[in-house]
Amino acid sequence: MSTQSPDSFVIDGKLALPYQYFAGRTGSRFLTSIRDEKKIKGLKCEKCNKVFVPPRQTCERCFEDISENWVELENAGTVTGFTIIRYEEPHQPFKPPYILAQIKLDGADTSLTHIVKGVALSQMKTGIRVQAKFAKNSTSTIMDIDHFRPIKPKFELGYSYDELEIGMSASFTKTITESDVYQFAGISGDFNPMHLNEEFAKMTPFGTRIAHGALPQSLIAPVLGMKLPGLGTVIPEITVRFRKPTYFGDTVTATAEVVEFIEARRWVKLELTWTNQRDELVAEGHAIAIPPTPMG
Repeated sequence: MSTQSPDSFVIDGKLALPYQYFAGRTGSRFLTSIRDEKKIKGLKCEKCNKVFVPPRQTCERCFEDISENWVELENAGTVTGFTIIRYEEPHQPFKPPYILAQIKLDGADTSLTHIVKGVALSQMKTGIRVQAKFAKNSTSTIMDIDHFRPIKPKFELGYSYDELEIGMSASFTKTITESDVYQFAGISGDFNPMHLNEEFAKMTPFGTRIAHGALPQSLIAPVLGMKLPGLGTVIPEITVRFRKPTYFGDTVTATAEVVEFIEARRWVKLELTWTNQRDELVAEGHAIAIPPTPMG
């Protein structure tokens, strides 16, 4: 305690003032439509042609009463901004860290703040498309929308230039069968008896039939086109040097590894290897890849 004047004094301390928020008529209708109908609704100003969510009774632009102009919105939208919550408070619905985002729903002109799950913190960015996932058990709060999750495109593009790193690798393994060789002969038109006729093949240095060289080489296609860089990749150049023949029944593993960035063109160079079940090098080479361009 300290005396400021003969008639007053100051006591240092804290005063607790507990309080509660109430949703009100408009907010309650907004929340009950989420709880009971699994629908997100907003209010529209007919004069300004703007849709507000969360809803408000009065248009913030022209001050018109819009309290009865309810419209149903899509449950999907676009992230316009976000932050990562890393500190813990008693009122939080989830344990940190988690993503809190501004989401502009399709058909709305304002953003709704909510939690986004299903994306790594390091991969979160504005512009991604998300969809509401409703809670199984109601709380009669905004958390009846449990969270939003990214909408995955029908086709997931592979790694872009900026997502690739030196040393990233991927592989594909297949056992080469007699049927594979015959089908490849039909596709390629290469009916060399070295691949198809055992009696002829006995007269060759290999002593038995071998697979077409391009057959095990083609196993790099699912690696480059589907794994690394992946869907959307274009390969303008590929070179291969054969080291050993591939015999019927051999199991070949094709591997690609990122070894160099071509910055001027934003292309990448990958080292290619083909090995058999005895870990022998069947072939080796390089590929130049144009990685897919990120969507959105």
